[in-house]
Amino acid sequence: MDRKFGEQHLMREREKRLYEASVDGSVNSLKQLMKEDPLALARASVTCFDETPLHIAAMLGHLDFAKALASHKPDMAMIMTTAIDLQGRSPLHLASANGHIEIVNILLSLNSNICLICDEDGRTPLHLAVMKGHVEVTRELVRARPEVTGHKLDHGETILHSSVRHNRLGALKMLVESVREAEFINARDDYGNTVLHTATTLKQLETVRYLLNGNMVEVNAVNESGLTALDVIEHMPRDLKSTEIRESLSKAGALRARNVPANGEREIAMVIEESRLDSVAQPLDVSNRVRDDML
Repeated sequence: MDRKFGEQHLMREREKRLYEASVDGSVNSLKQLMKEDPLALARASVTCFDETPLHIAAMLGHLDFAKALASHKPDMAMIMTTAIDLQGRSPLHLASANGHIEIVNILLSLNSNICLICDEDGRTPLHLAVMKGHVEVTRELVRARPEVTGHKLDHGETILHSSVRHNRLGALKMLVESVREAEFINARDDYGNTVLHTATTLKQLETVRYLLNGNMVEVNAVNESGLTALDVIEHMPRDLKSTEIRESLSKAGALRARNVPANGEREIAMVIEESRLDSVAQPLDVSNRVRDDML
């Protein structure tokens, strides 16, 4: 009985030392502990601590300590990458939220699938990087697993909506330039709002201008409330920022919803326009042939 108690006490003491080494980022303490007990890391994944040593290193930015964990036992380190804390966060969530790009790259080299792990709020590491405005981390996460950009939060909020809601224009630019798909840029939430609706609602002038400068944004998208982005700004109190947004939208061809052609009307208008262009081009072709014959 005394021997068993002594062994349990020793293991608890080593777990405490491992936790303290993680907090301090002490590689020497980690190596010494591994010499004394090669199974210390394996036990750490099932202890009463909320986080594994890798969680702590990722959160605090202890790069050398994270490298030591990864190199000492890569298989165990890979298992730790998928471990979650009480909030459902993986080490990659913590490294991404805190902008520790070197540690992010280490974790991705061990297991890129962890990009897809969601915390208790449904957020991936990409969401946390974007919400905090860590542009370089955003780039690496998208590069590792591009499909993570399609993950939606509650109410259908896309990663672009999240970037605008947190006023992270740099992250928004990185996402748009990385994906470069009209469907991605014009994706709607559960209320039919595109990211242009959201940026307009929050009166983010620079974001609105950036979106309009591209050639993929749907300027006249109508949300579930029957509003275009121009309708949204027209319903807001007049101030300098709303006036500039209104002018930017108008220059880009934005319309009030009542003036946006219905789908059928839009198709008819396109056919009429194509016919008009054909009728203009046909006489030119005839004239060219006559001129050629005369020559």
